[in-house]
Amino acid sequence: MSQTLERGLVILDMIAERPRRIGEIAEMLSVHHSTALRLLHSLRRHGYVVEMPDHRYRLGHAFFRLSHDALAAVDLRTVAKPLMVELNHATGQTVHLAALEEGDVVYVEKIQSRHAFRTRSRVGAVAPIHSSALSKVILAYLSEDERRRLIQATKLSPWTPHTLTSTAELEADVAESHSRGFAFDNEENEAGIRCIAAPVFGCANKIKGSISITAPISKVDKSTLVGYLPALREVAQLTSKQLGWIGWRL
Repeated sequence: MSQTLERGLVILDMIAERPRRIGEIAEMLSVHHSTALRLLHSLRRHGYVVEMPDHRYRLGHAFFRLSHDALAAVDLRTVAKPLMVELNHATGQTVHLAALEEGDVVYVEKIQSRHAFRTRSRVGAVAPIHSSALSKVILAYLSEDERRRLIQATKLSPWTPHTLTSTAELEADVAESHSRGFAFDNEENEAGIRCIAAPVFGCANKIKGSISITAPISKVDKSTLVGYLPALREVAQLTSKQLGWIGWRL
């Protein structure tokens, strides 16, 4: 790597921590003031740094554009699938991945359980907003306006005797999901099937999707399913970090 390029990268690392003055930059690079100024002028000309009114330098628009483009190019399914496979191996249960796409929660990946049971979920299908844990945990982290709009646009059909079919019930369940950081489906979407789901976030802590563990009640009781939560949260958190999540809570 050329010395000039290496110094430029060091400058970007330095001012990513906090804005810095040219004297501090020159000292940390062990170069003359004029050398640091020349490097900064090159970075500023291409939009990677900006000089502030107090003559400190901070990251510029070009750096943020590159960061945004890089994160946008990261595919949720590509990032999550290897972690989902590990979760499937660790628990033996079916693991789903869902994403919010134009108002629908869509299954984008499924790792099948080793048990001899099948769910009606399939990649590309829409997960009901009101009965799926994957959907409810996404609802929990949307803005109030967006959440309300999606709920109002949904027919709360009774998939099973346990399905939440009133707006008040659903909103209360979603509020509880937000409070505890995960959603639970207790035979609400399919009879004989329970599911627990955790949120996946991207940059700016925006909800990107959700990951769930699904199990038949004949094989896995409720307490055992909830016992999978730490492993589920870890997978959701690792996925989120790769998508640009900077961390606040999961």
